[in-house]
Amino acid sequence: MPNNKSRARESLAEMVQSIHSVEDVHIIIVFDSSNKAIEIEYPFRDKTFEFVFAPHSLTADGVIERILVRIKNKEQVSVVSNDNLVREATRSNGAAALRPQDLFDWIQSSNRRLSEIQNINFSTKDKPLENRINIDLDS
Repeated sequence: MPNNKSRARESLAEMVQSIHSVEDVHIIIVFDSSNKAIEIEYPFRDKTFEFVFAPHSLTADGVIERILVRIKNKEQVSVVSNDNLVREATRSNGAAALRPQDLFDWIQSSNRRLSEIQNINFSTKDKPLENRINIDLDS
């Protein structure tokens, strides 16, 4: 079972990474855990993409609520949860509350934008630079 949880976390991180790349946002994914203290991991070795593991004495929802109280620029924060109470607490703290389907839609949109960016970069990479300025240097 722990391997399945680990694989599920990695899969979620890979999906959300497109949002991180395209939107240039700080991602914090909070999980319930049996740890004694709060733990933070950086799955892509990037301080702007975090896994936060709640201590066994507090749920992931509780950690999210504490983050919302302490964070600056709440209008730039989006919380994804299927829990009505978490979404209500999110909105009452001035942040955006999203359902999981909203996250999947955001991921799809970000993936499309990444593909467009890659196509633009790929199509311009193989073209040699050329001077197309018409200047008569002999005069």
